[in-house]
Amino acid sequence: MKESKQGLEIFQDIARIANSTLDLNETLEKIIEVIKSNLHIDACAIYITDENHKIFNLKAASGLPPDTAKFIQLQIGKGITGWVAQHRKTLALSDAHNDPRFVYFPEIKEENFISMLSVPILVDEQCIGVINIHNAEKRMYTDLEILIMETIASQVSGCISNAMLFSKSQMLLKEQTILYDISQAVQTSTKLEHGLWIILSGITMGEAGGFNRAMVFIINENTNTLRGFMGLGPDSSEDAFRIWTQWGRKKKNMLQWVVSEADKDEYKNSAFNQLVQNMNFPIQPGENILVETVLQKTSFNVTDAGKHPLVSDAFVHSWQINAFATVPLIAHKEVLGVIMVDNKYNNKPISNEQLRLLTRFATHAGWVIENSRLFTKLLETNRELLSTREQLVQSEKLAVLGEISAEVTHEIKNPLVSIGGFARRLENRIKILSSKYENEIELKNIADYSKIIRSEVDRLEKLLTNILDYSKAGTLQRAPCNINELMEEAIFLFKSGFYLKDIAAHLSLEKDIPLLNLDKTQFRQVLINLFYNAMESMPSGGKLTIATYPENYVGGQKVITLRIEDTGGGIPQDIYENIFNPFFTTKSTGTGLGLSISRKIIEMHGGTIRIENNIGRGVAVYLHLPLQNGPD
Repeated sequence: MKESKQGLEIFQDIARIANSTLDLNETLEKIIEVIKSNLHIDACAIYITDENHKIFNLKAASGLPPDTAKFIQLQIGKGITGWVAQHRKTLALSDAHNDPRFVYFPEIKEENFISMLSVPILVDEQCIGVINIHNAEKRMYTDLEILIMETIASQVSGCISNAMLFSKSQMLLKEQTILYDISQAVQTSTKLEHGLWIILSGITMGEAGGFNRAMVFIINENTNTLRGFMGLGPDSSEDAFRIWTQWGRKKKNMLQWVVSEADKDEYKNSAFNQLVQNMNFPIQPGENILVETVLQKTSFNVTDAGKHPLVSDAFVHSWQINAFATVPLIAHKEVLGVIMVDNKYNNKPISNEQLRLLTRFATHAGWVIENSRLFTKLLETNRELLSTREQLVQSEKLAVLGEISAEVTHEIKNPLVSIGGFARRLENRIKILSSKYENEIELKNIADYSKIIRSEVDRLEKLLTNILDYSKAGTLQRAPCNINELMEEAIFLFKSGFYLKDIAAHLSLEKDIPLLNLDKTQFRQVLINLFYNAMESMPSGGKLTIATYPENYVGGQKVITLRIEDTGGGIPQDIYENIFNPFFTTKSTGTGLGLSISRKIIEMHGGTIRIENNIGRGVAVYLHLPLQNGPD
């Protein structure tokens, strides 16, 4: 009679619990409290299945070790609890250790308990959980106790099922909220680094992702490798405790706090981020699990890294983990990289639900990478369009200039030749007369005037020659040339000038450099123009570095590069913007066509000229010449 009354009181308490809350953890804790206080047991534990009904997680316990117990996972059919779940039958054991179905779990210190009663929690004939009670001393559970526990299991199955659904809906709401916040946040920036930082922050926050560490690897198409791009997470257990404590004190939405207040650059100096960025894996089958994530376009949830065939000892040693998950980053059905996560510091298992959430994060990350790539391509295309437009405008100007200059030059040059010739003859005759009549000052003045006329005519002839060189289309007279020999020949012409201006020339010419099909005369003129400009920029002396070397240029094109670098202090910005404009010069005796002619010659060879202006230090000129022939 007493036991029956006690059973009714338990059922009344369970009924109140069922109507009091939908919070799963609170529901389970209250159920355990009722069982322990009424049935005089030493420990009680409730295991709840995952949504696939393959794994049981220890969700609530009393009388067991408080920390490690919650990390216990049981497979259906394994151990006494697994057997009960599989067969959906109650099992009462006065000596559980000697039962053949017993499996020892050191985390919950089962050696402290002898007797055990395990009862399934069923909903529509499907087991959603198991209630276990333990006693330290040997005990025969009565039929009434078994009946009470089975009734409790039956009574709480509905409220546990509802609480599980509520918990799942709450988690989905949090997930959707944070995914929405992330999608809004990443739209505020076109920078790849900032967008991925926001996503990794969401992955490592406790509200939804809750992973200890997250890292992104991106495919480098040029080298066909998977390189580390960013790592977000603590560097140590102490660092993890500090971060989690800081997050726990925040009252507002975590992601909003991260985006608005967190230090966006703090992670850059972390040892973990540097470790990730130093990683680089060739994309080859069987290389490692990160590469296989790319090749197979599938996720991996590794629970025992030491036994996984795609995980090497070196990989485990590098990350110092035994469990982790990887998810591919995909956009337009193309794999762009991988996200890898782990729980190094709290050792919490990664569930299938978390893996699915991580896949949703990865979708956002994939589009962030793709949008960044598209934006970069758009900028490059825009620059190319602007450059093409400028070249078209320049070509139109040059075409008109060519027609006008060709006509004007011919009209001017003939009388100039006559004027120059007569000026020279006049100068010579006056010199002869001056030698006979030394005291005639007027003759000396006339001689000076004639000299000025000749000098100015020479200058005009030089100007006209430059205009013709610049305006005429011309064709290249190509022949195989050794670029190093051309360089040395041009330098030899400036040897005395460098010496007088105290300029030290340092040559670094690559040996066995391939021959190039060049117009030797025109290309020598380019080098002379560049050496002359460098010498003029160092009137008080300096250093001139000249180098040749092969390299891969834009788009992987193989080129021979010539670098001419001076220490002349650089070019003022307003002048630098006009250096390739025809007739622009800061020299009193210059024509302003030297660099314009040089660029035209280089482009006729199919190459490019690039100038790096380092104000306060000097100028570096790069000539990139393709190994294949350019347009004639």
